[in-house]
Amino acid sequence: MRAEPAGAAPRATTERLPSVYAVAALPPLFWAGNFLIARLMRDAVPPVQLSFWRWALALLILIPFCWRPIAENWPRIRANLPFLALLGAIGVTAFNCFVYAALHHTTIVNAALVNSLLPVVTFLLAYLLLKERLTARQLAGIAVSLCGALLVICRGEPTQLLAFTPNRGDVLVFVGMSCWALYTVLVRRRPAGLPPMAFLGTTVFFGVLFHLPVVAWEHAAIGGFRPTAAGLAALGYLAAFPSILAYVCWNRSVAALGPGKTGMFMHLLPPCSALLGFFILGESIAWFHAASFGIIIIGIWLVTAAPAMPAAARGNRSP
Repeated sequence: MRAEPAGAAPRATTERLPSVYAVAALPPLFWAGNFLIARLMRDAVPPVQLSFWRWALALLILIPFCWRPIAENWPRIRANLPFLALLGAIGVTAFNCFVYAALHHTTIVNAALVNSLLPVVTFLLAYLLLKERLTARQLAGIAVSLCGALLVICRGEPTQLLAFTPNRGDVLVFVGMSCWALYTVLVRRRPAGLPPMAFLGTTVFFGVLFHLPVVAWEHAAIGGFRPTAAGLAALGYLAAFPSILAYVCWNRSVAALGPGKTGMFMHLLPPCSALLGFFILGESIAWFHAASFGIIIIGIWLVTAAPAMPAAARGNRSP
């Protein structure tokens, strides 16, 4: 597998960073809608089949855009098939199946709480696999941002966190979140020179492929589902926004900012969920929603604006 040289500069220039930050903020918004729809559809569509049809439809949408880049870069893809298959298995199949199964056993609030640990797990894996180090300022930023996420989850009453008791669904969310953290770290090592659409199309193909045996098992165990207009509309949203657009934005952000800094933006998931609840379900917006958003932005700023490491130290770590 050919990766970027150690110590290579990020692909985005400093002048483009504000736009990269905006791109990194989009996936949490799309995934907040994913959580909402998956929870609403839990009694209508079995979890693995929901994930499979979401990604099968996404693959159909991608084919016209990615078949030519895949064909033109096939030698590079063939040389990296095991790595690309691994990304499809953990970032598409495992992550989504675990999360959808979890939402049959836990609430969106609990799922958001567990997912708030993603930046911590991502930084840990980045340190273990890529030797990325944290500064004191970055550690402070993680803590501040996590506090902001917890504020909206506990609805401004910290004592509610004491009543949190993990259940089967929470464990499944943690496993799925850990798969996504690993995907986020490994994306940084994607083959050099492989166009984004070729990379995305290949990993989604493997993700759909690895769904098949699990779908067969689930169908034999609990049966299928009856398509409805609402279900098809939900699949359309899931295929376009949390799948294609979110993954494109996330992969671009990881390439520009690194896995640790990009993972920080997942703390936006709880306030994004609150916004969707306000606009779609008519839920009220309270003071802690605005406070949470402000605190999270400060935490993200502390991490992403941290001073660059010395060149000598940067040259000793992997990209």
